[in-house]
Amino acid sequence: MSKSIDKISVLDSIPLRALAFATMLAAGFAITLTVDEVHHSEVRGLQILASMSLVKVFGIVIVGTILLVLLIKYAEVALAFFFLVGMFKGDPRLSSTPVDLTILVGALVGLAVALRLIASRQALSVPAEYFLYLPLICLMVLSLFYTPDFSAGLEKTLRFVFLTGLGVVAPFALFDSPAKIRRFMITMVGGGILLAVNSLFMLGGQERLVAPSGLNTELGSACAAGLVIIWGLLFPGWSFFKRFLVYPVVGLLAIGMVGSGGRLANASAVICIIISIFLCKKLFRDALIMGGLGLLALPFVWIPDASYEYLSSLAHPPEAMGTRSGLMELGISLMGEHPLLGVGIQGFRYHSPNPVTYNFPHNIFLELGSEMGALAALVFLGILIYSFREIAKQLTNPATKHEPLVHTVFLLMIFVFLDSMVSGDINDLRFMWFVLGLPYVLRGLYSNYLPALGGAETRWNPAYATRYASSDFEYLT
Repeated sequence: MSKSIDKISVLDSIPLRALAFATMLAAGFAITLTVDEVHHSEVRGLQILASMSLVKVFGIVIVGTILLVLLIKYAEVALAFFFLVGMFKGDPRLSSTPVDLTILVGALVGLAVALRLIASRQALSVPAEYFLYLPLICLMVLSLFYTPDFSAGLEKTLRFVFLTGLGVVAPFALFDSPAKIRRFMITMVGGGILLAVNSLFMLGGQERLVAPSGLNTELGSACAAGLVIIWGLLFPGWSFFKRFLVYPVVGLLAIGMVGSGGRLANASAVICIIISIFLCKKLFRDALIMGGLGLLALPFVWIPDASYEYLSSLAHPPEAMGTRSGLMELGISLMGEHPLLGVGIQGFRYHSPNPVTYNFPHNIFLELGSEMGALAALVFLGILIYSFREIAKQLTNPATKHEPLVHTVFLLMIFVFLDSMVSGDINDLRFMWFVLGLPYVLRGLYSNYLPALGGAETRWNPAYATRYASSDFEYLT
């Protein structure tokens, strides 16, 4: 294997006894924090079952078992649900669900990862660049000793390790072929379409369109991500006629995105689409056609005026930033006053004007720096640089520079980076941490399928298409 594809086996680098002890300790913390939630779920589940007939209960068990098997078999789809479920679970129609859906889907993904590793009898391997996560987690744990609220800090740390971390590590066990990454991304597009369809019922109203959870930012982000994936992954390999047939779907996602009034989502999607045109020049015609059709259709769509008002503030950045400017200034101030250790994880809220509403600075560098010190911000900068450096290598390598998967990962990296600069905390940005790991997943896949990857004279050999599944390489030329 090439030196540039050096990997480190987690189970080889950590003694099994130490790993088992750490797992038991972490599980103990997790159980302590979730015991009330588990008890509530049990009670609620029994109440629901008691109100149903035996036939209905039996039918639910059968359907649930089938879904469980399918989601474990197609675990990449379950991983997409893991990132999407938070946008749906706030729907009042799901209020009676006896268990938190994010935890439920996360448990399914974790089970699928375990089964894959057991079946393949291989240790979970991650790239050497992932060593940067160790000091970040150590700083989180250290900051628990001086955070203003230990329980809140511990909860945030455990969420990062067990939920956000699941999205960081799972791709290395689940994405063993390009086809599975494509299936994951198409599922993400499907989630955006469902959210956009749900938002259509709000057209003509006074308020901005929102996701079932009640947040307009989630609707805008999901629709924007769907548009980026369609432009980066699907359109480059399709004929013009096939792309034309999908224009209504693109229009639907655009309505949801514009109707949400999400300023970052709209701006980031436009930036990514412009970049995609430079990566695949034949899409310039599509951009012109869809732009013209969009302008003609806009007056007949009945998007709320509130959405346009929010989007118009993009012309005035200070107005668009709103309260975020003050929160970022506070983050800079706290980072300057506590440069070494910060104020403790989840400690930012106790220095903000409103600890309930304004509980993070809406910038990941400032969040890490203010709560865990400048070193944490520098560690994240390192994670970011290494990830972009890896995707840059693939964009310039003759063997992969025309591969739509590489283009799509690059576009999504730009999208999530822009998002992290003005929105969300480290756990809200779960999808960002996942995307930053995809360049290494692609590196591993292409190293297996293209043994000579990395050489200046590397070219795609048609013989590989016979040896490996052609569906995995339909875009490699």
